[in-house]
Amino acid sequence: MTRLCTRNVIIRWSAVGLTLCVVLVCALGQAVAESSPDPWVLLVDEGGKAREEARYDVAERLLSQALQEAEHDQPNGGRVAEAANNLGLLYHDQGRLGAARALYERALAIRQGQSEEESEAVAAMLNNLAELAQAEGAWDQAEPLYGRVLAIERRVLGGGHPDVGITLNNLAELYRKQGRESAAESSYRLALTVLEQAQGTDHQDLGPVLNNLAVLYKGRGLYTWAESFYQRTLKVRRLRFGNDHPAVAMSLNNLGCLYQAQGLYAAAQRALDEALAVAERAVGSQAALTGTILGNLAFLADQQGLVTHAQLLYQRALVIQQQQLGLRHPMVGLLLDRYARVLDYAGRPVEAGLFAARAASIRLQEESVAPR
Repeated sequence: MTRLCTRNVIIRWSAVGLTLCVVLVCALGQAVAESSPDPWVLLVDEGGKAREEARYDVAERLLSQALQEAEHDQPNGGRVAEAANNLGLLYHDQGRLGAARALYERALAIRQGQSEEESEAVAAMLNNLAELAQAEGAWDQAEPLYGRVLAIERRVLGGGHPDVGITLNNLAELYRKQGRESAAESSYRLALTVLEQAQGTDHQDLGPVLNNLAVLYKGRGLYTWAESFYQRTLKVRRLRFGNDHPAVAMSLNNLGCLYQAQGLYAAAQRALDEALAVAERAVGSQAALTGTILGNLAFLADQQGLVTHAQLLYQRALVIQQQQLGLRHPMVGLLLDRYARVLDYAGRPVEAGLFAARAASIRLQEESVAPR
């Protein structure tokens, strides 16, 4: 859960992946709020709304304008920190991690320069940097950052505050990636308890925590438990975002993969087909999320022996993911490996060997930079 800014209230937005985006509070004077609208505030609010609705081009234009105007008025002021953090969140959502890091660090430096070492805003920015470190595989950097965030939040907000639940979820996700499953489960469960007690059982913030517990239980083969948490995730995301949002597409995708793991191919097909339709409406036919779902549909067809159909789906997924993620991304390597096996089964061993060699090269590269 990364964190962003809005007016006088903390809002959290469920990212498409497994973490949450937390909104930073920037207090504005009541006189401003009660009189004519502040144009800069409107820019930030509309930019945040566009980001939440996955209208990324509009969000970038509005949030960039907000940052430029803040820089013009007061280069090292609180508004610059707020706008930089929010624009960083947008880049984070899009996988532009280097650009996001620069903005997060700039925002944090401004807040710390204002002697805000123990503030909610500083905790939010530290959290966002921890999320980046986790995404980049720098787990040894992420864990102490989360520790600092928790310490600040518990002192400033209290142990039952929703922000504490969000940070516990993020820390649990780090533990899961490190293979520390018992620690991850305990932290997820504590996060869920904090959020449910603070906000109720259907609040949007529960989405990532419920999803992450489902992933954990699926990995253990506890499919009934996993399905229950995936269904709850889908419910809260539909309540929050409606039917046509990337987060809803991802939940349907995850359900489809769960059914596939159980051999329930008809149920998996229905869930993945719906996920693809939602993703194409929400983010377009050439987005990375769409490519991910196509790759899963290809694997489903492959498992059922639908070789020709699987080949076509793998080809579509590869075109998208190589364009969106790069030629040497691990996701591309996985698709190449699976496509090679389908080609071999179809009696095309030479082509299969070429794709398999590319997949092996990507795997070697990934192992050489594996996180600690």
